[in-house]
Amino acid sequence: GPNMGQWLKMYEASAFQKSKDAIQQSLEEKLLAGRKTDQISLVIAGTEESDNDLAREQPGQYQHITVMNPIKQPDLELLRDFVNVPQMDSKTNSADVFDALILTVAMIKDFVRHLKYEKRIRLYTTLNGEINWDNIEEVNEMIRAVGIQDYYYHYLLFISNHTRRLFVPPPKKITHNSCLGLNEAKNAGHDANPTVQRNLENFNKLIKDIPNSDIFDLSDAIEESRQFHKKEVRPTPVYRGYLSFGDSSRFPDTSLSISINMYARVMEAKVPSAKKWSSVSNVGDAKTDDGRESHQVVSESTYRIKGKENNNNNSKNNNGEYDEAYENDNKDEEEDNDGEVQEVEKSALEKAYRFGKNMVVVSEETEQYLKLKTDPSMTVIAIYPNKAFPPQLHMANVYTIVAGTDRPNFAAKAISAFAFALQKSSSVALVRYVSRANVPPKLAILKPCIDDNIEALYFTQVPFAEDYRDFTFNSLDKVITTSGKVITENHPLLPTQDARDAMSAFVKDMALKEPEPENEGKSYDEKTDEAIIDLEEIYNPHIWLSQKAMVARALNSAAPVPDLDPRLKEQFEPSPRLVTKNKENVENLKRALNVKKVDRTSKKSKYGVGMEQAVTDNLLPVDQVLDAQRLPESPVIKQEPQNEIRNFMNYETRDISMGQPISDFNAMINNRNEDLVSSAVEKMSSIITTLVTKSFGKRDYDKAYECLQVLRETAGKEDESEAFNIYMHRLKETCDPGNPDSRRKDFWDMLKEKKMTLISSEEAPDSQISPDEAKRFLEEEQPIRETIPPESADGDTGMSNEDLLAMME
Repeated sequence: GPNMGQWLKMYEASAFQKSKDAIQQSLEEKLLAGRKTDQISLVIAGTEESDNDLAREQPGQYQHITVMNPIKQPDLELLRDFVNVPQMDSKTNSADVFDALILTVAMIKDFVRHLKYEKRIRLYTTLNGEINWDNIEEVNEMIRAVGIQDYYYHYLLFISNHTRRLFVPPPKKITHNSCLGLNEAKNAGHDANPTVQRNLENFNKLIKDIPNSDIFDLSDAIEESRQFHKKEVRPTPVYRGYLSFGDSSRFPDTSLSISINMYARVMEAKVPSAKKWSSVSNVGDAKTDDGRESHQVVSESTYRIKGKENNNNNSKNNNGEYDEAYENDNKDEEEDNDGEVQEVEKSALEKAYRFGKNMVVVSEETEQYLKLKTDPSMTVIAIYPNKAFPPQLHMANVYTIVAGTDRPNFAAKAISAFAFALQKSSSVALVRYVSRANVPPKLAILKPCIDDNIEALYFTQVPFAEDYRDFTFNSLDKVITTSGKVITENHPLLPTQDARDAMSAFVKDMALKEPEPENEGKSYDEKTDEAIIDLEEIYNPHIWLSQKAMVARALNSAAPVPDLDPRLKEQFEPSPRLVTKNKENVENLKRALNVKKVDRTSKKSKYGVGMEQAVTDNLLPVDQVLDAQRLPESPVIKQEPQNEIRNFMNYETRDISMGQPISDFNAMINNRNEDLVSSAVEKMSSIITTLVTKSFGKRDYDKAYECLQVLRETAGKEDESEAFNIYMHRLKETCDPGNPDSRRKDFWDMLKEKKMTLISSEEAPDSQISPDEAKRFLEEEQPIRETIPPESADGDTGMSNEDLLAMME
């Protein structure tokens, strides 16, 4: 047609950019993979200059062909150079694509020689242009002799590649009638280009009898390059050894050992790890292969001790100066301790393990001696039914066990027989597994893997008894009150019948499979449904975004972080069909469960946790709490409200108030940032003494007993039994039960009635009180000076001035 030339020019520009994008995508994947066995070269036909070895050896031949790089592992410079390649003018700098192909085959032959590489060529061309097809048979024989497996993408540019890593699966093969350029010309209203047809026929002759050689459409190749692909890796055994039945060393006649190899089947894909990089690093010896600064960050550690107690670890910077943050953090500590600071070698330090509140030093020799000595092995311990190992007991990754190299035929038959036996009996085998010498053993189960032409075993790790955590949760159909009453209906925490019906309807309509189009809106069989989400086609958006961000910043240091691909967003959003179908069910659930949006602005906060106004109505007023804390001046003591909501409050405190002593005590005990157990026990003891001595008659005795009960229970669990027993002696002194005129003898009688005695050695391992001594403690009423334990080393008896005055009275 009259506009054929203009159309071809526009088409070539579009094909050039699309082909360039496909090659760039392949280069980026190889850079991110970082495999040393990925060796590539880029050859461009149609450049103004002629930069290749054959052109220099044969003047006038192989013109307008440029080799961008010799065959090597791709690097960032190659990617940057390729991105900046300009648009080629096919008429001004016309090049013979067939010459470029011959040049590429010669480069691969000279580089590979005797090495066992997988050799591939990718050619991108529009098939438009004059090509000298002489010696086509000789070139075909040369390609087969080199051992190249050709994937021909006949479009514009050309990649020569030999690698151990497979490319992505090729797109669909085109036919002569659907070749790129023919369809586009037809759609544009032009006649088919005879040059394109002739070149296509000759390319088909060239790739005859060459393994895996085909011609593909550019649009399919571009679409394939945009797809997400799984990482293909060379399988490497993680264990080579034997699967043993019985002890072959002790019972050689009744035991069996099968040679096996174990391979990883499922592995977690992790985000690439970052390394420290310094823009000011100037380490003289730290150079890259090309002589540039490596920007390496070198860390040095020194160990310092102060006095006989402190042992600090500090990192220096490259200039040998101590970190300013470390000096600021330890400034106050240094002022409090006038001991001399000394630097010590790492070899002078020993490991210490916490044993209760003490530290036990274990030398390196002792630690090595205590290690369990093991040998590599996998031994069957027992056979269990499948139900003995539910899915929640499966740990870590899944591995596949196949026959090993020792007597492979026998090993394959044995594994096959074992797999069929497990499948027939619906059983699994429990094994003890040691991967290498002196490694702690693991427990695992073997499950049968039987599929088309596959008879193997699956290996899955399971926990030991100490690893298992059995978490219990409140029942959904009943509520048990503090008094032990069981409530099954008409309770705010139990669902109503309307709520049950609404939830049942919602779950029933949450089908995870789409019906076929002809069955839309009708009842259908689930077996014929098409799954909404293919589990094997879900990709991690974090990894994708991290890789794209690295590529963008590598090409432009100021480039913004790219947006997430819409296809990745869709896979993490609910199906629009399910949302529409369940819209009414969701509204019914909201109405039945009385779901309301929480207005956070109306909440009042205390200790960083918000409380609604309705909760504060059940708590003490602020003025009463303040009055209760001023006990020496005020005779009124407010009772702590019995409010169950307070038990759910998660706040932190370093003191115990009179208004809510139990809540504050529990908060100190459960503090995750520091150990406040000893301080909490001491402060609670002081609170109990105050409640007893300042009580108006018997009014505060119940509250004091509740606090004492909580203190005793916690002390037994937190290795504070000795502190509790000492306090009980002091409390006995305060009550003075041997004195008939004692004003607090009634409280002691309450303790005797409720058998609130010392913590014995049967209740807590850290207690040194026998059960008989604990029993006699309540029965004896002699003066405290005859029974109280010795004072602490610092001479503190723990008695306040008010207690001494009360004794004097």
